[in-house]
Amino acid sequence: MTIIKLNARDLIIDLLLGSQGREISIKQIIIAAKLFEISENSIRVAVTRLSAEGVIEAIERGVYQFTAQSHEWADIMLNRKSGIKRTKLWNHQYLAVLTGELGRVDRTALNRRERALKHFGFKELEQGIYIRPDNLAIAFEDLVLALQATGLESSAKICQINHFDPATLASIPKLWPTQTLNQNYEKYSQMIQDWLLTVNQLELDDATRESLLLGRQTISLLMNDPLLPEDFVDVELRDQFASSVQQLDQTGLALWAKFYEESTV
Repeated sequence: MTIIKLNARDLIIDLLLGSQGREISIKQIIIAAKLFEISENSIRVAVTRLSAEGVIEAIERGVYQFTAQSHEWADIMLNRKSGIKRTKLWNHQYLAVLTGELGRVDRTALNRRERALKHFGFKELEQGIYIRPDNLAIAFEDLVLALQATGLESSAKICQINHFDPATLASIPKLWPTQTLNQNYEKYSQMIQDWLLTVNQLELDDATRESLLLGRQTISLLMNDPLLPEDFVDVELRDQFASSVQQLDQTGLALWAKFYEESTV
């Protein structure tokens, strides 16, 4: 497996993601850090900074979890627990966000806006017009609130589009890297399955470490998946990928539980 160098911040976030929403103690984080040659001091500094940034919070002395404001991490945990199932049958309509009147001078606001739109899979059709297929399993009003909660200005115009002219319609699938998405679904699913076949041959420390490293390679794909309908991507491949991630997580949870148990004896 490719060696990936983790810093303390990455490790803490990955451990919380791997625990699927469960809290984790500073003692467990420090024990885990030894697998990645990260010092206790680095861990304590990172915990302090993540707490100050509102990413994590202490629920009791020395015990941490993600905050309610950590939307992206919460979505990743949802997808890892239940698979990518937040879609509905596509009616060939589109959702559109119009940002032309919002301006681009305020870079902070612009970054928040673009981050929110990317988070929900919107792509810019032309300047100031962002679209995505209307196949998310969320009510229109709830989507508006969710976009605003993640950084879109409340003054942005959001609407549904029933029809495009043929030339525009033909160009829309090119907005998303659909071929890359399909390749990644297949690649990471196979990578996970290959690892699951050999994990029992590994020492506990190595298996535990590799479960986290392999899991973190799926984070970006899960975080940024635009949840496109089958007209755009291979939904069966995506479902297989999600199922493989669930298998990895179940194995990883068991490995980490055993690792913590043996490390505290």
